[in-house]
Amino acid sequence: MITKIAQESDISNNNYCGTGPGIFQTLDKEQVQLVHTSRFEVDFKAGETIIKQGSALTHVIYLVNGKAKVLLEDSSNQDILLQILQQPDVIIGPGFNKDFRHYCSVVAIEDTKACFVDVNIFKNFVETNSQFALDLIVLLNSGYIKLYDKLKSLTNKHMNGRLADTLLYLSDDIYKNLEFETTLSRLDIANMSSMTKESVIRTLKNFKEDGIIDTQGDSFRILKKDVLLDISKKG
Repeated sequence: MITKIAQESDISNNNYCGTGPGIFQTLDKEQVQLVHTSRFEVDFKAGETIIKQGSALTHVIYLVNGKAKVLLEDSSNQDILLQILQQPDVIIGPGFNKDFRHYCSVVAIEDTKACFVDVNIFKNFVETNSQFALDLIVLLNSGYIKLYDKLKSLTNKHMNGRLADTLLYLSDDIYKNLEFETTLSRLDIANMSSMTKESVIRTLKNFKEDGIIDTQGDSFRILKKDVLLDISKKG
């Protein structure tokens, strides 16, 4: 479902497209108005594709609520789940101002509301607002650092270390709790950890038997975070 936004109170409250603080906070009044009059929201059900890898990059997308997974699709159907996105994450990608193509897919993992801003408007902000451009560089570079850390984990660690990293990432960065319930499937967790689904199930069982975690269906509870950190460190 697509919804056009047209509430003046959003502008006065600096809450255009649900953003408030974030990358858009350095826009001047005219730029805020431009976002306000052109943006639109789309509601996605869990499992629906927000972006398809290889498609045209026509809009910059901001998550208002919900969560989505970023997938690097592979022709052999062995996708890599790069990260989980949630508010206030902005989806822009390396194709911006290059070939304007998406290099990965984004799929909602729960009901998600996303705000779309025309990429040409976004490009104009970069060209005319230096602070906005600097903030964008920080945002992109922060994402690259996380991807580099993930690459080191996937290439240098054994299965126990990779799965420990995934559980810590979900606990610390996404759900921000030692106990959480996720809509991610075991296959999703496998794709995050560069493991097979069967290996994830077996390793989770081992962690549970060792008293490191507890799992009940989609619910996870980290019982010994220090042990999990040690497994991550040793790889």
